[in-house]
Order: sequence, then C-alpha cells, then structure tokens
Amino acid sequence: MNAQPYTPALARPRRVMVLGLAALSTGFACVEMHRLLAAHGTTVPELFVLGLFAVCFAWIALSFWSGVAGFIQLVSNQRVPGLRWPTEEEAAEPLTRRTAVVMPVYNEDPAAVFAHVQATYESIAATGQLDAFDFYVLSDSTKAESWVAEELAWSELCRRVGGQGRIFYRRRSDNTAKKAGNLAEFCERWGRRYDFLLVLDADSLMAGDSVVKMARLMELNPGAGILQVPPQNVGRSTLFARLQQFAGRVYGPIVAAGAAAWQLGDSNYWGHNAILRMAPFIEHCGLPVLPGQQPFGGHILSHDFVEAALMRRAGYTVWLVPELGGSYEQPPPDLLAYAQRDRRWCQGNLQHLGLVMAGGLHPMSRMHFLMGVMSYVASPLWLIFLVAGLFAALHEWFFAPATLMEFQATLPGGDAFDTVGALRLMALSLALLWIPRLMGMGLVLADREEAANMGGRFKLVLSVMLEGFVSTLMAPVMMLFQSHFVFGTLFGYKVNWSSQQREDTDLPWPEALRRHKWHMVIGVVLAVLTVAVAPGMLAWLSPVILGLWLAPAISVFTSRASLGLWLQRRGLLLIPEEVQPPTVLVRAQELAEEELEPVDDALDHVLTDPRAHALHLALLESHPAASVPAALASARRKLLAGGVEPLSPQEKSAVLLDARTLSELRGRRLGVQA
Repeated sequence: MNAQPYTPALARPRRVMVLGLAALSTGFACVEMHRLLAAHGTTVPELFVLGLFAVCFAWIALSFWSGVAGFIQLVSNQRVPGLRWPTEEEAAEPLTRRTAVVMPVYNEDPAAVFAHVQATYESIAATGQLDAFDFYVLSDSTKAESWVAEELAWSELCRRVGGQGRIFYRRRSDNTAKKAGNLAEFCERWGRRYDFLLVLDADSLMAGDSVVKMARLMELNPGAGILQVPPQNVGRSTLFARLQQFAGRVYGPIVAAGAAAWQLGDSNYWGHNAILRMAPFIEHCGLPVLPGQQPFGGHILSHDFVEAALMRRAGYTVWLVPELGGSYEQPPPDLLAYAQRDRRWCQGNLQHLGLVMAGGLHPMSRMHFLMGVMSYVASPLWLIFLVAGLFAALHEWFFAPATLMEFQATLPGGDAFDTVGALRLMALSLALLWIPRLMGMGLVLADREEAANMGGRFKLVLSVMLEGFVSTLMAPVMMLFQSHFVFGTLFGYKVNWSSQQREDTDLPWPEALRRHKWHMVIGVVLAVLTVAVAPGMLAWLSPVILGLWLAPAISVFTSRASLGLWLQRRGLLLIPEEVQPPTVLVRAQELAEEELEPVDDALDHVLTDPRAHALHLALLESHPAASVPAALASARRKLLAGGVEPLSPQEKSAVLLDARTLSELRGRRLGVQA
C-alpha cells in the first residue's frame, strides 16, 4: 500500500487541533478558577495558585484531547498517514535485511529470561523468516550465581532449538552506563553486521508475526529510524498487577492511538519492544555524559527519549505503531515495586531538563522531554497547588477584616462560596479524567467478542468501576511518592540501579506501615486542619484523606495474588490474553515453569560440574574480561590456604573472571578426588 511521504505539513493540522483544544480548555478552566479566587479581590497568593492550576490543568487537558484523537483514530479504523505498509505480495516475500534481537539483563531470573527468548525465537521461526534474525542476551549481571545460571540456561536453549550460531550470550564485567552502555558496547562490537536492532527488556515477549512486520516496515520505509510497538501488560496475578493489566487493555489503546495520531513520525521511543535502524543509531545516537554530578549530571538514565531525539535530529522519523500488537511485558506486582521503578524513571526524566534546549532538536523532541518531566513534576505541582490554596485562604483571613465565620463562609460549603461555579469546574476536571476511560470501555462494549473475553458487558462495567475506585484511592499516595522523588532529586538524592521485582509476593504489613507511615500522618493532619478551619471542604478532600489513611491497607491487599485470582475466577479485571492467550504467551509460561539446573554457589558449581567448567572457560576465552588484581590476589590466598575463610562477592567474581585460577583450582580438586 503506497502512502503519502511523511512531511511536517502532514502532522500540522492534527497538532493544531489537539494542542489548540487543550489550550482552549485550559483557558476556560482558568477563567473559572480566577473568578472563584478573585471573589473578594485578587492578591499575589491567588495569582500564584492560578498559575499552578493553569499548568496542572493544561497537562490534564492535553491528555484528554490526545485520548479523543485516539478514539477517533480507532473508530475510523484507518492507519495514521506517512508510513508505507506492505502489499499482500510484499508481505509474503522473504525479508532481505538482517535484524539483531537483543535482550539486556541485570540479575534477573534466568528461567524467565530464557523462556521469553525461546518463546519469541520459536514464534519467529513459525513465520518462516528466522534466517533474517540473530538473538543476543547481553548480561550486566553482577551476582555470580545469576551469571553462571545464565550461561547454563543459554547453553540449554541453544541445545533445545538448535540455536548455535544464531543465539548468543555475552556478559560484560564493566557495567558503565548501565543498559545504555550495554547496548552501546554491543553496537560497537557487532552492530554493523545488522541492518536493524530489535530491543527487548528482560520481561519482554513478542509474537513472531509482529516482529516480522516491524522488520518489513523498516525495509519499506528507509526514512524510518525507530518503530515503537506499545507493550501490553500480562502475566501477573496480584490485584495491583491485574488492575494495571486491565487498565492497559481497556484504556491503553486510546492513549497509544492518540499519541500516534497527532505525533506521527515525530513520536517517541520507550526503550524496549521497538526496532531501530542500526547504521544511524550507531552514527548519531551516542549518548553524551552530562556535565556535573548525579542526579542531574553523569550518564543518562532515561536513554530512550534522548536516542529518539537524536534519531529525529539526524533526519530519521520515529513512529508509534500500536496497530501491530503482539507486544508484551509484565507489570510490577505491587504499589511499592511500582514506586521503586518510578523513582529511577523520575531521576532519568528530570535529567532531560538539561537537554531541552540542545541544538538542532526537533520541536516535538523538546516537547517529549517536557512531557516526560511533567509526568512526574505534575504530582508536586498539584501538591503545591493544594497547599498554596490553603495559604491563599489563610492570607485572606489574616490580612482582610473577617471573623472566622465570615472566612469559613467563603470556603466550600459556606454561604458566600460560589458552589455552582466550583461544581462546574470540578465536573470539567472529572470529565477530562474519566471520558477517555469511558471511551475505551465503549470501544470494548461495541465489540461483542472482545467484551465476552473480558467477562461480558456487565462484568466489564463493574471492572471499570472497581479499577476507577482503587485508582482514585491510590492517586494521593502516588502524588506524595512522586513529589518525594522529585524533591529528593532536586536536593541531590541519587538512585541505585537494581533489578526490578517481578515475582508475585505478598507485601508484609510491617513493610507497608513503614513505607506509608508519613502518608497516614499527612492524611491525619490534613483532616484535622480541614475540620478545624474549613469543615465545608471535608467532603471535597475526602478522597485524598481516605486514600492517605488507607495507604498501608491498599498496598497490602493489592499485593495479594490470592485476591487477584479470586476476582479472575469471578470474571472481573479479565483481559482477552487470559481467556484466549496467544501462542507465544502460552509457550513462554510453559517454558518458565520448567526447572533449570540450580546454581547455589557459582564458583563451586563451575569447579565441580565438568560441563559448567568447560562452558564457563569457553565463554571467558571468547570474551576475555579484565579481572580485579586485588580481589583476585585475596581470593587466591584464601583458596590456596584451604578455602576455610569465605570469599566476598567481589573475590568470587574475580576468580570466575580468571581462567588460569579456575583451571588450577579445578586441577587441584580432581587431584584430591583421585
């Protein structure tokens, strides 16, 4: 199918419509808010509150109108213009370009990682296009047991599928620049062998036909630099994860289609489940090291936005292609794990403030940086808005001649308060938040088969109400979490790079109380102040207060897999991938349940298991790494003394990096046994 080539003129009317409507909505809301604030005269505090409200409401309005654009795009059942799609004849032809499928890992569960690699590999093989793909597992694992287990799992995978010469494993001992550095090192060593680079995360899973379509689109669109396929959350059982999976399945298509509809070839890259054009990625997308110290300086944490901006600056387009589907990942199992991930993303996105004005960037790339910042800064802005509103009210009380009763009359519930105007503004805000959800639900209800696969129409509506209720309670907690992350970053807090929690585990009450104690305290203080000063506002603030009071209980109960599975058995929070799971998901689950050879002590395993010893040495010889002399010397002293004193993790890794020491120790053990 021939398509109109992508030009800025193609996107301009769509952006004018979305951004213009967002601006008009914000302007109307600001007029209403100004009228409410200025009922007794405009002061500096009121103007400050109005400014905060304008920024926060603009963020909501942009999300709303983007969702409306997505709804129109899905209802019209047409692809966004600018990409050339294959004809039936072209789709049946063999791929002519080669793609490297890479999965960076860091102290992950090898069983889950290699189950996803094998399921994706087999799914691509089923399309008949496997010859166009090679697979690489790129390990940055620092735990010795994870490292050795990965080697054994890779060897077993190659044996199972006959993947020698097509599936590769490499571990680097220097974790400079984290995931971005891992990918950069791969591109430097092997990248020029390939035309395209398909990037996966450790929990990513992709259907073979979608992968082949991505490569085909790259072949047919030489100006495309990145194609991003939004991943669907699947595979977890906790209530929190099921809420995420359900919301992503019902509302996610609206969000993704909306972004694709008005951003077109100036879209963004999310770091995984995407395909990149290798040559320009190598030539133009090398990441700078930001000046200064962390958290704002040093290596860039959220590398994906920056790589998309650099690809666009080089003249290549970046596309969000939600219609491809077949793209999956796993959500965090509980609220605290979600917040932990958010903390790292928050610092990475705030780093982008230093890049907004970088030379030569496309205006949409600058906007993506600001949108990424706003996705976290919106929370502290709303918090400051609420606090500033309280101070503005108190300012009027202290500096204007009014009694307490006269002051309270100007607040919500008071005789002098413009209740109709306030309700009108609240209704507008709630509409912008809820209408995209209702549009997503409407699209599912209109599709009988889709609705049946989500429990039926009645249970689908109940699930939407349940998800909305729990999300409303969690919103103030996440607002405080994200506010803490933003302020912490501004004051110099540096995040540590750690592997994500992926397994379903019940959250203990003591941990929930420890992490949420200040949220409850803030909720109590807010309630006391409201009752004492402005009791009429209690009903308005009740969702916030209740969410903060219940924060530990919300975290504990939503972490329960038993509760999530109980709802699943009753047809609530279902997604079609559970009722009629795609083949690649079924296969990945089957493989993940198979037991791998356990590695309790990495060094002992390499020294006692002949296969593990030979495999480990072969990989060291293929990819030698510099050991740490001090740690190695210390480890050799302990081992040669009889091994009574235990090795530290650094010493164990140093020995595992040194082929001579391993061979010597292996020989000594065999000699003793003989």
